[in-house]
Amino acid sequence: MFYLFLILLIGGVGFCAILTLYVKKKRIDVWLASYWSGLFKEVEANHQPVDIMLLFVDHFELNGHADRLEAWEVRYPEIAKKHTDSDGHHPKHTMFYAMDLMHEHELERLQHLVTEGVGEFELHWHHSHDTPESFVTKLNAAMDIFHKYGYMKPYKTGQKACFSFIHGDWSLANSRGENYCGVDNEIELLMAAGCYGDYTFPALFNEAQPPMINNIYYSSNNDQKAAHFKGRESAVNVVQAEDEFMIFQGPLTINWKDWRHKWHPTIEDGDISRFPTHDDPKRIDSWVRQKIHVKGQPNWQFVKIFCHGAQDHKSVVSDTTDRMFDYLESKYNDGKRYRLHYVSAREAYNIVKAAEEGNSGNPNEFRDYKIPHPLNR
Repeated sequence: MFYLFLILLIGGVGFCAILTLYVKKKRIDVWLASYWSGLFKEVEANHQPVDIMLLFVDHFELNGHADRLEAWEVRYPEIAKKHTDSDGHHPKHTMFYAMDLMHEHELERLQHLVTEGVGEFELHWHHSHDTPESFVTKLNAAMDIFHKYGYMKPYKTGQKACFSFIHGDWSLANSRGENYCGVDNEIELLMAAGCYGDYTFPALFNEAQPPMINNIYYSSNNDQKAAHFKGRESAVNVVQAEDEFMIFQGPLTINWKDWRHKWHPTIEDGDISRFPTHDDPKRIDSWVRQKIHVKGQPNWQFVKIFCHGAQDHKSVVSDTTDRMFDYLESKYNDGKRYRLHYVSAREAYNIVKAAEEGNSGNPNEFRDYKIPHPLNR
C-alpha cells in the first residue's frame, strides 16, 4: 500500500511539474490570473434578449496568389449571401489588408464585397526596424493607394485616413522588439493617422499577449513601448479621453468541454485556421460564454473571431464556415433569448461607442453611430 501511495505521489508531482512547465513555456501564466478572475464575474443581462455581435476579422494576406483572390472574390460572397442575422444583414468579413504585401489589382477586384454589404477593409501591416519617421512615410504612401479604391478614407476635416488595425506578427507598439516593429510610440502615431482601434488580440502562446483578456479596454501613455499592456476597461458613462486608444479583444479561454488534445483541455482563442473545426458547437459556445461587453451594458455582447483567410482560404471559404453560420443562426437568433448581429470591425466600434454613451435597445440602430460606412465618406 505504501509503495502504491509513493508511486501515485511521484506521478502526481511529475504531472504537476510538466503542467507548470507547459503553462510557462506557452505563456499561459501571463493571462491566467485574468482568466481565473473572469470565472467569478457575474454578467447578468436584463430581462431582454442578449444581442450577440459576431465580427470576423482577417489578417488578410493575398500577396498576389490567384487562388486566394478567386476564393474571396467569387466563393466567399456565395456563402455569405446564404445567411442573414436578425436585422437582415449578411455576414460581414473585415479584411485587414496587408499593406506590405499590396497588389493593386486585388484592391480593385474586391471592391464589390463592400458595395454588396459582405465585407469592409481595414489595415494589416508587418514591418520591422522602422523609425517613427519611416513608419509615418510608409503609412501615408499606402493610404494614398487605398483611398484610390475607396478604402479607409477619412470622414473628418484634417484627417489623413480612418481605419482600424491588426499588427503583423502581433507586435503592436514594439512589444516583440525591432525585428517585428521597431517603433515604441506606434499607437500614438496610429492615432494621429486616424486609427480608431486595434483588433490584433488575442495572441495565443505569444509574448505579445497583454495580461488582460476577454475585454474591450483603452490604453494610455501611448508614446511608450507596449502601452497596451495596461488599460482601463470600457464602461458605460465613461468618456474616452483624447490620449486613450481602444484595444478590442476576442475570446481567450480554457475550454473544459473540448478535449481534442487528449491530455489537456483546448486553449480557445477564436482562431479559424487551416484545421477546420470552427463549426464545432463546443468551440462556438465557448466564444459566446466569454460575454465580452462594455461594462454596464451586459445585453450587448461581442464575439470576435479571426483568421488568416488568404493562406487558409480552403478552411475559411468552406462548408465548415457555412455550418458555423448555420449553428449561430439556429442557437443564437431565436429572438427571445438571443438576437444575432453580423457586424464589421467598424460597426462593432460604433456599437461600443453607443453603449459607452448609455444607449440601449437594438444595437442595429448604431452600426454607423460615429464612423460612417466607407461608401458614405
